[in-house]
Amino acid sequence: MVKVATTLDVPIKLLWPKSLLLDGGQGHTMLGLGDVVIPGTFIALALRYDHHRNKNGPRPYFYMSLGGYLVGLVATMYVMHRYGQAQPALLYLR
Repeated sequence: MVKVATTLDVPIKLLWPKSLLLDGGQGHTMLGLGDVVIPGTFIALALRYDHHRNKNGPRPYFYMSLGGYLVGLVATMYVMHRYGQAQPALLYLR
């Protein structure tokens, strides 16, 4: 799957520059479009639910799902840099 995604030049992947703090090598890491669209849909539904429950009040489901998504992305990036292997981000976002 990684070989197919790296050889295609279509808008199904996001290239992220490697961090100089975690890895001295130059280049990019890849994040699939599905790793952004599926959690983004879930976060949008959480925001819609919060708005339905209380129009002007706090939005706990939205903030918790957004925070969980960010923690999952950080964990994915850490594992990619630490082990140098491609990791499916949805594995950490479940």
